[in-house]
Amino acid sequence: MFDARENIILYTAMAALLTAAPGYAETGRMLEEVIVTAEKRSENVQIVPISIAVVSAEELSALNLFDFVETAQLTPGISLNRGLQAAAIRLRGVGPAYFALGQPQSVTVFVDQVAQSQVGAVFTTMVDIERLELLRGPQGTLYGQNAPGGAYNITTRAPNFDGYHGYIEGSYSQWDNTGEGRVDTRGAVNIPLIEDTLALRLAGVYSDSDGDIKMENPAASHSATGGQDVQAWRSRMLWQVDERMDINWTMNYQDITQYQEPFNFDGQVPGTGGDNATPAIYNTFNDRKNYGDFRSQVTGDIKDTSVHLRWGDEDAQIDGIANYQSYDSQSDDNREPYPGGLGLFKIGLDTDLTTFELRYSGESERVSYLTGLYYLYSKAVSDTTVTLTGIEVTQDAKGTTESYAAYVNGTIHLAPQWDLSLGARYDYNESTLDSNVGFLEYAGAIDDSLDFDHVSWSIKLQYFIQDNLNAYLAIDNAYKQGGFNTLTSAVLPFGSTFPVQVAAAEDVVPIEEETSTAYEIGLKGTILDDTLRFAVDIFYQEFHDHQLTQPNNVAALAPLEGLFEGSIVNADEVATKGIEFELTYLLGEYWDIDFSGAYFDATIEDWSNRFCEGGEEQSITQLYCPKGGGDPLNSLPQWNTNLQVGYQRPLSGAWEFYSRLNWTWNSEANYTVNTDEFSTDKNLFGLNVGFRESDLGLDIRLWGKNLTNEDFNIDPAVKANGAVGQPAAWEGLYWPGREYGVTVSYNF
Repeated sequence: MFDARENIILYTAMAALLTAAPGYAETGRMLEEVIVTAEKRSENVQIVPISIAVVSAEELSALNLFDFVETAQLTPGISLNRGLQAAAIRLRGVGPAYFALGQPQSVTVFVDQVAQSQVGAVFTTMVDIERLELLRGPQGTLYGQNAPGGAYNITTRAPNFDGYHGYIEGSYSQWDNTGEGRVDTRGAVNIPLIEDTLALRLAGVYSDSDGDIKMENPAASHSATGGQDVQAWRSRMLWQVDERMDINWTMNYQDITQYQEPFNFDGQVPGTGGDNATPAIYNTFNDRKNYGDFRSQVTGDIKDTSVHLRWGDEDAQIDGIANYQSYDSQSDDNREPYPGGLGLFKIGLDTDLTTFELRYSGESERVSYLTGLYYLYSKAVSDTTVTLTGIEVTQDAKGTTESYAAYVNGTIHLAPQWDLSLGARYDYNESTLDSNVGFLEYAGAIDDSLDFDHVSWSIKLQYFIQDNLNAYLAIDNAYKQGGFNTLTSAVLPFGSTFPVQVAAAEDVVPIEEETSTAYEIGLKGTILDDTLRFAVDIFYQEFHDHQLTQPNNVAALAPLEGLFEGSIVNADEVATKGIEFELTYLLGEYWDIDFSGAYFDATIEDWSNRFCEGGEEQSITQLYCPKGGGDPLNSLPQWNTNLQVGYQRPLSGAWEFYSRLNWTWNSEANYTVNTDEFSTDKNLFGLNVGFRESDLGLDIRLWGKNLTNEDFNIDPAVKANGAVGQPAAWEGLYWPGREYGVTVSYNF
């Protein structure tokens, strides 16, 4: 329930939007086409036989979204974990919450057609974006890097020959919970160097925030956490060699520090009872307080460069893309955020990634086609020190991944109203691991390799009912390579001393390949004289050997349980099904409405080697608690919706007033747990009010996020709180609290 203050904020926000009644008379307004490149060619989103959510640059600006994670509000059905080293994407309710060393994402992130190895950096440094496309479902036959669960296409603004222009934007905001401020400055400039031949675009961002979570422990040297410091720069150069050939050269640099606290808890806080051993403080997630001795910190230094050569014309084109990326990071992570907590993870991670893609595409009156070759080589080196209940485990590991792929996709125009698309893909992947471990008086090593290959395919049938209405049926087979859990391999050398743990590690260290088949049927169209655009689809996807995260707090694995934390394993069979929809409506002369949503039902059909989660086992020696028969896969909310109501109206001269209300609703947790924090649905409100002047290029807006100070707790899990006789706490992720801000931008 909202308190009185929150009701006042909410009602004031609603009143600001509803100061004028919407006009219902016909005004001649029509929706603009939304152009996407989902199939590697520019097309109206309404004729692409894929479930797509699109976020434009204007929408990002209107809602003051500073990093990629915030866009999840606008693309329902997605769950994002923002950790720099362990960022993860789950779509349609499936996928692990964290990833093993070198293990690829199910949903691949592409920036200007280049697959990203460290999506956590992309999440943090979103600047000078033209468009974001979320493609739901397998996309492997359209892309070089495999995308078995879906793809994020992020397109940045390209240089052009249209003169010297750009923008600069500054924002200041404040967290209501801590009183800490956030400063964000970003901008870009387009510079024509040689007329119609050479152009350069430079973009950058600087952001600084201590965060929205209070540090309550007097031993901590900082008063807040949950923020980040970011510096990122990008240069894009365009060389128009001649009418048929151009070369794009992109360079990126990112320097990131995150003060992340991924593990908050709801329950008694150990170490806060003074002389009394019983904890004195009961913490809840929405208190947004951290009692740890220090704030966690992870730093990342990312450099990458890519060259994209295009040669041809609208009938046939060759694309060659080469990319190199270097990523160096260090983390000092407090996994037990209370006084004296002894779950400390120090991880150094260095990765180097090289990719090459060669693509040939073209189209004629009857056929459109795309075929390509792809090569990837990645090397990752990690240096880990883990402290668990006062015992230190050290590990240095080196892993490599080498991948080869060939793919083809073609669309045949069978008849004026029928299109048939066929695609195929072949993958060969090899992963190696060289790991050395030290633990008490033990030392051990593992040196092994795994290889995988698979042929996946795609069939799509599309029927154009009329010019502005079409339906499609898609069946896609997908594949995801396996790999290793590097930290879990630390258990293997300990032989007869820990027989249960070693047997479990032998089962967990290798990650087997995952395969799936997805079925989707959809309908897209525009009606009411092109004032209403809609898209709806229903889907079903079944997985074999699905890769997901094992439960934590397994009593039978003590005292080495922490080495299994975040392990990726294979569930025999998993399925997900649901519905997704998008709707945009021009309501009268000044109003517009965007409504989107997704529902999924992700279930475990058979998971034979599932560890027992804390409190689930019948005895402390029980290791496995199998699940199946339609049990929920996780506690992600099944319903996710977003409603935006926009209003804009000309004022005197070139001035214009505009406002936008953003409402995100998530249903309650997928399965009920024993705390009120997870037994209700969640509402997230944001409001933006601004004035802009087109002649001056000036834009001023006031905004607020999470106006009712809601807390979204995702995937609550049992966490032992370290106090004898006290019930276990619930572990979950922080959600940013209420934030108010002002943004001023100048376009020149």
